[in-house]
Amino acid sequence: MSHQVTEQRPSVMERLADDGYWIARAAKHLANGKHSIVVQLCKEHLIEEPATVSGRLIYAMALYRAGQQEAASEQFHRVLSLDPDHVVALKYLGDIKFAVGDQPAAMANYRRVLQIDSQCQGLRSTVLLQPRTVTRTITLAGKAEPKPERVAGSLRKIPFYTETIGDLYMEQGCIRLAAEVYRHLHKLSENPRLADKLQRAEGKIREKEH
Repeated sequence: MSHQVTEQRPSVMERLADDGYWIARAAKHLANGKHSIVVQLCKEHLIEEPATVSGRLIYAMALYRAGQQEAASEQFHRVLSLDPDHVVALKYLGDIKFAVGDQPAAMANYRRVLQIDSQCQGLRSTVLLQPRTVTRTITLAGKAEPKPERVAGSLRKIPFYTETIGDLYMEQGCIRLAAEVYRHLHKLSENPRLADKLQRAEGKIREKEH
């Protein structure tokens, strides 16, 4: 009797990690719960690549999972300064606000997530999109938190243009970066597969804008 062995192909992330791409390495460590390694790795590379959305998101998630909520919140805000419609960052910021009892702020983040992606799963609370009229008296003490500074220059710093990089950006929700990669590659080769991926990425961008 013969037995058929199914070979498990490595994921996009694993292939990039094996190739030494630091964001993929950080993502792999994050998946394995090695938060301190992720934090150190991201700190080192984000000094030279501060506008890397994927790397900063992984950094923020590692801080969050390590229980460093304040530092994580700061980094998620940095992600939003680079990509204002990043649903993952908005979702985590909502969770952070929810955990400390700031439900109005949490609801504002969750509503924003659903405005961008109505099919988003995993929100902590059911959010109705219908507008509500609420009258509250709020006393504010102290100074408002400073907004994260926007990094000067281009907000996009793509290390190299490959289809795998484009796929990685799609997996992480960085749709505009993925579209830029696919567009660049399609101009060079006019590959039908790249054209299809570009079309899907541009479709998601249009969905965000409406």
